[in-house]
Amino acid sequence: MKKIVGILIILSVLISSLLLGVAAAEDPKTIGVDLYYRRDEYYVDLEATFTNYGAEKGYNMVIQDADGDVTKQIQQMEDFITAGVDAIAIAVADPDALVDVIDRAVDAGIPVVCFDGGANSEKISTKVIFDYAKNGQLTGDWAVNYINDKLADKEEVKVAILDFPPSPVVSQPMADAFQACVEALPNVKVVARQDGKANRTDSMAAAENILTANPDLDIFYGINFDTGAGALAAVQAANSDAIVICAGWASEGFEMLEADDKNLKVMCANVPVTQAIDTVDALTAIFNGEELPAETISMPTLLDATTIGDFDWESVIAARIS
Repeated sequence: MKKIVGILIILSVLISSLLLGVAAAEDPKTIGVDLYYRRDEYYVDLEATFTNYGAEKGYNMVIQDADGDVTKQIQQMEDFITAGVDAIAIAVADPDALVDVIDRAVDAGIPVVCFDGGANSEKISTKVIFDYAKNGQLTGDWAVNYINDKLADKEEVKVAILDFPPSPVVSQPMADAFQACVEALPNVKVVARQDGKANRTDSMAAAENILTANPDLDIFYGINFDTGAGALAAVQAANSDAIVICAGWASEGFEMLEADDKNLKVMCANVPVTQAIDTVDALTAIFNGEELPAETISMPTLLDATTIGDFDWESVIAARIS
């Protein structure tokens, strides 16, 4: 009898060990991440943080790039659903067009977290965002102080805005808030608000046309660094005294601020590391059955020649994946 009991104990221990081994060998949770577009440095550093921090948390991160294409992003979401990922994090290309596929993902048992904006779906678990209107307001307030300090004697101060209408969640609130700030001054005229298509080539072409019509332009505002860089190239080619201020995240721009560049004066940064970590932490909370707030909002950081020295952007750039 004792032998039988002993054998049963041994079998029990073996079975428990096997079960523990199976549990330990289970595949890690897979998170599908859909970027708005990889061509911006902000998203390069977002992706690096998603990859590195996700690995630290033990997740398998599958990252796709929609490149701002709604149709492409919908297909990528459908691929995530078909693959049966454990969760999805998405920067939506259009807050309305993505509702159906997001709802289908959630109905399939896949929680969805939005980052860098939100979707008009009641089924998303949360959205991890920056205060984009605040970003535009900070740059607008800086411009107002600059105008009052440097251009107060001008009868008309001319301002141009390079926007990106395909991004109504991020770019439009920034441009709207900036415009509202500067137009509150009686001597300011916004002479143009054009689509810079969020890239240097198109922004430079748009800025050249604006400068041709307004050679005495005082200020360009851009919704990201590539937009600002395009305007900067046009300003330099025209030998204009116009200054450039923009939202954005780019090592090139930070270096120019550190050098107190003649024309590029301000960048208002949403820090990608913050957003990626907050997004992965939100997904972890979901896996743990925790309740999430509707929004996690972080504040942008205004940077100019006087503040860039205190901002540690180098460590973020150093973490990029080659």
